[in-house]
Amino acid sequence: MSACAAAPRTRVGEFLDERTGATVTVVSAPLIFALERSTLAAHARDYISLTAVEVDRSGQTQLCVLGYFWSTIDRRTASGTSQQPADKSLALFADDRLIRLTLFESPPADLKASSRLYAPETAHFEQAAYNVSLEQLRYISNSQVLKLRLVADKDEEDPDAETYSVWTDSRKALRDFVAQIGPSR
Repeated sequence: MSACAAAPRTRVGEFLDERTGATVTVVSAPLIFALERSTLAAHARDYISLTAVEVDRSGQTQLCVLGYFWSTIDRRTASGTSQQPADKSLALFADDRLIRLTLFESPPADLKASSRLYAPETAHFEQAAYNVSLEQLRYISNSQVLKLRLVADKDEEDPDAETYSVWTDSRKALRDFVAQIGPSR
């Protein structure tokens, strides 16, 4: 009994969505990727954060990744600068293995952006939700090198696409998340 009590607990968050009644399990920290935009301003960056989430609706579970897109550049009044593309399709490269994250038409109602789901603390951001498997999350969490690209065409990879690099590495948190939800799947 004392061994069970002394076992370290993973830092995976869980809460009840009051609007839908779903139990939401969320990784303790998101993976954050950044793309330098130093040609526009000093220390300017575009960011994409990825938050792993499991939603349990009366025993029916759904695993997904929330993507948040934001920037240090105020593009509301900028002219002649590139805007974030409307298509939020993502290609994640984990140790050079391509993992295409499948975009949901709209984020599930249980996953409305909030601080509990690590929405950025900025006034302007966009959210997307992606279907993902437990095996994909496990592979990502154990990979050595991660890169991320926005891909407009799902059938062809653009070798000149801008590549986002890891800004905040939380693969350990993702491994904890996978270990927590893995036994139930």
